Amino acid sequence: MNWDQSNWDSGLWDQPSDYFSPQSKPKSKMKRQDYYPSRIGDQVNWLANYAAKLPIYGPTLGVVAGDVTASVNDAKYANYVLGLWLSAVRNFSPSTTDAVDDVLTGSGTTPFVLPTFTAPALPAGVSAALPGTLNRIFALIAKMKLSSAMTDAIATDLGIIGSEDDPSTHPVPKFTAEAEQGATCQCVRLKFFKYGHMGVYIESRRGTGAWEFLAIDTESPYEDERPLLVAATPEVREYRMRFWDKGTPNGDWTDVVKVTVSP
Repeated sequence: MNWDQSNWDSGLWDQPSDYFSPQSKPKSKMKRQDYYPSRIGDQVNWLANYAAKLPIYGPTLGVVAGDVTASVNDAKYANYVLGLWLSAVRNFSPSTTDAVDDVLTGSGTTPFVLPTFTAPALPAGVSAALPGTLNRIFALIAKMKLSSAMTDAIATDLGIIGSEDDPSTHPVPKFTAEAEQGATCQCVRLKFFKYGHMGVYIESRRGTGAWEFLAIDTESPYEDERPLLVAATPEVREYRMRFWDKGTPNGDWTDVVKVTVSP
């Protein structure tokens, strides 16, 4: 018995190769923002509006001309892919099924010619963009939201306010506080959700002391790395937050959260 025959008899040739095994798809690291629609048709409209409005509001919000131009092209190229290109692909798809049927079970006296897909031309003034168009658009929007010139009217016209960003549904920030070991002592990590506001205004109280200003933070989390009031003595720290926008704390205070910090 030769090697090939032994492998056939042992069942090795019955095993599928890696080529035919299901391949895991890489997970996208992009988080779809709440203001971005879920339906493709609505996404096309959102991208078109963003591309039209960014040149109007971008300079006011501190976006340099080159970044405006690049982001507009990102939006227009994504719009083209989701709109014209995807529609053309879907219209072409039935012809591929027919071609497979003809090749496998059809009849004829001449060699079969497979159909060829021709992508629609890019709109005038639009160029192919690097991968990650939405990642870049969302990142730029996050920066624009921090601008002191951002208003509800501008955000609404740009289409970058979603239900998650609506302050009326979130009267106060949401946050958690957890003790963690730092380089020299325990610290407290404050993870917060600002719900479309520019940042949070944080106060803290220790022992029998009064509430004192701790920090203004625009990006979660915040690390409280203050040393203990009394060295080698555990202490209870209390925290509360309110929203912060355009240089002014506003809204109600959150409930107080307590954390015990050890040496």
